[in-house]
Order: sequence, then structure tokens, then C-alpha cells
Amino acid sequence: MVIYLPIEIIFNSLELVPYIIIELGILVSTLWFNHKKWFGFSRIYFFIACIVSILPMMYIVPEGAGNEFLFLPLALLPSLIFHNKWIDITFFLLIVIVFYIVLATRHLVDPIVNVTQDQIDFFKNIYMGVVFALSFTIIFYFRTIVNEFEEVNKKKNELLRSSNEEIKASISYAKRIQQAILPSMTLINKNLPNSFVYYEPKDIVAGDFYWMHILPEPNGWDINGDTILFAAADCTGHGVPGAMVSIVCHNALNQSVKEFGITQPNLILKKSRDLVIDTFSESTENVQDGMDIALCSLNTKTNILQYAGANNPIWIIRKEATDIEEYKADKYHIGKCDMMKSFTNHSIQLNKGDTFYIFSDGYPDQFGGPKGKKFKYKPFKELLLSIVKNPISKQREHLKNHFINWKGNLEQVDDICVIGVRI
Repeated sequence: MVIYLPIEIIFNSLELVPYIIIELGILVSTLWFNHKKWFGFSRIYFFIACIVSILPMMYIVPEGAGNEFLFLPLALLPSLIFHNKWIDITFFLLIVIVFYIVLATRHLVDPIVNVTQDQIDFFKNIYMGVVFALSFTIIFYFRTIVNEFEEVNKKKNELLRSSNEEIKASISYAKRIQQAILPSMTLINKNLPNSFVYYEPKDIVAGDFYWMHILPEPNGWDINGDTILFAAADCTGHGVPGAMVSIVCHNALNQSVKEFGITQPNLILKKSRDLVIDTFSESTENVQDGMDIALCSLNTKTNILQYAGANNPIWIIRKEATDIEEYKADKYHIGKCDMMKSFTNHSIQLNKGDTFYIFSDGYPDQFGGPKGKKFKYKPFKELLLSIVKNPISKQREHLKNHFINWKGNLEQVDDICVIGVRI
């Protein structure tokens, strides 16, 4: 409009000067709305004001001047000044509709400006120049905004990448610490030579853990005694939170046995529960985290197995049996809960060739298969029955391969810990 004003005066088209001044006033009002910080209203007002300002030019100037092309930069404007795609689309469609209405109706109105063909051609060049300038300005400004956004996004991504590497490095180091507290496979193979441990954390660190302690001979000299304590534990949560809880629960088991000298599984669980509750009670938060666990004590001379469980059972498959002998766990966990009863101790005579399994709930709770459903406990029992005749070392690989095939492309939902022992 500012450009048009001197041009109209030079060409002695004074009839348009009042229109141009009014249109300038309408558009300049936007600055006042911005000053008042009515930014949302100002955007809508500015866009509508542009349409109102341009529309008269379509009818008061003769056809052929090319002023209808002013709708092009106007159609580009919504994507720049609005932040809602539906408003962008609505106003874009509005411009398209107005454009075609103008083309269909402008011949019905006689122009009030009488100009020669040379003047029309001149104005057409002016209009086209303005259209190109405005379109370039809008696109250039939009590109500038995009470039700035990409630069900011690049810096944020770099910061996130750096932070992510630091976090992963910290968690990886935490994994080393967690692995250090787990019994080594050398220790397990030495004391339970006919066994396997299938341990598959969901994340880098895990809430599940396995535990072992060798009770010394009564004379105190030989630490390689005949009784082996071992467990499969599932702490609240997984990942970093679960790993932190697992440290507390692992320490509680060690304290119960090493510091307090407790060797009977149900009494170990009771003492561990007290220690876990005492640890979390020091917090002002009402922490009810803890662990589910299957804890065993196996005398390798007599083959007497003692078992106590908190939510996690033990499954025994006798040498010639075709079904599973299950000893159920007590239905309360190691930690603060409503039921604080004593844990049940089961004493089971095993014979050569018998196999038993303790585990967390990660394997049966995994989603997968053709329908994406949970694996569940009954198919888990059937799977163990189908592989029990295999060498114990092969059973771990079979469980792992079956889990991978069942899970397919779905995410692993929880940590996995399965321990199998053959007498």
C-alpha cells in the first residue's frame, strides 16, 4: 500500500488515494493490537484486514492489471503467522474461495479507474513485482525460522546425545557393579554342576537377580560345605529403580545369613523382610517396594531340598514323572505389606534324576505369539515338561530360543530369571 500511494499520485489516479489511505489505516491498526499484546487477535485481524484491503482493488481497477495475483502471498501467509494446522488450512481454503469468487464476479462491476492499456501493463508489472517480493519475503522469512529451529534442534540433539551417552555410561557402570554382586558362573558350576541360569534383563540393569551362598561345615574350617543356599528374586520394577531395590534386597539376604547366621529358608525370608522394611522406613516416603523370591537350601549329600517362597513357587519334575509337582509360595512379598505372617518352610526329599525350577514372572508374563498375548504359566509348565529330558546345559538355550521366537518383534516387558537344577 505504501508503494501504491506515490505511484497512484504520479499517474494522477487520485481516485484510489482515499482507498489506499483507509487500507493503510486498517493494516497499521495491527501494530496497535501488538502494542496491547493482543497477539492472537492481532494475527487473525491482520489476515482478515489483508483480505479486506485487497478485495476493493479487484473491482475498482480494470481487469488485466494482474492484481488478483496478490492472493498468492496472502495464501502463503497463514502458515507463517498461525501455529495451528487447522487454522492454516481453513484460511488457505478461504483465500482460494475468495480468489475464484473474484474471478467469477469482477466482470459484473465497472472499474472506477480509467486507464490506458500501457498503464494497465505497467500496473501489471508492479503487481507482479510486488507478488514476487512478498512471496519471496514470506518464504525467506519462513526458511529463516526453519533454519533457526533446525539450529536450535541440532544443539538440543547434541545436548541430548551427550547427556544420553553420560547416562548410558553411568548405567553401564552400574551394570558392572550389579554383575559383581551376582554369583559367578564358576561358583555356580562348581557347587551346582548340573544346573543352568537363564538371566535376561529387560534393560541394562535389572530388578531380577539370582543369589547363592555356600554354608560352611560345622567345624568352620571348610567353606565348601554340603548345603547350598540359592534363590531367584524379582524386585519391584525394572531398570534403574529395580536395580536399586535389588541392591537393598541382596544385602538383606547376605545380612540374614552372614551376620545373623540364619540358614533355614523361611527364617531367612522373615529376617530379610525385617531388614528391607527397616531400610525403607528411614525414608519419609511410604515406600512399599521389595521383592518376590523363591529361596532354596539344598543338601548335596542327602538331596534334601528346603524351600520358602514369597509369591514365587518352585516346580519339581521327578525323574519319570509326566507332570509338575508344585510347591506354592506364600502370597506376600519381602517388604512392607498388609500381611506380615511367617513364611512356610517346605522340606522335600529329592532323588537322583529329579529336576526343579525356580523363576521370576518375566518369562510367563511376556507378550508374543501370533495374537500378541501373554505366554502364561500353563504353557510355561508344558514347555519345561517338553525339555526336561534334555541335558540341563541345553535347556537354557531351548528356553532362550523359545522366548525370542515367542516375543517376536514385541518389546520385552520384564526382567527374566530362570534357574534349573538336576539332582
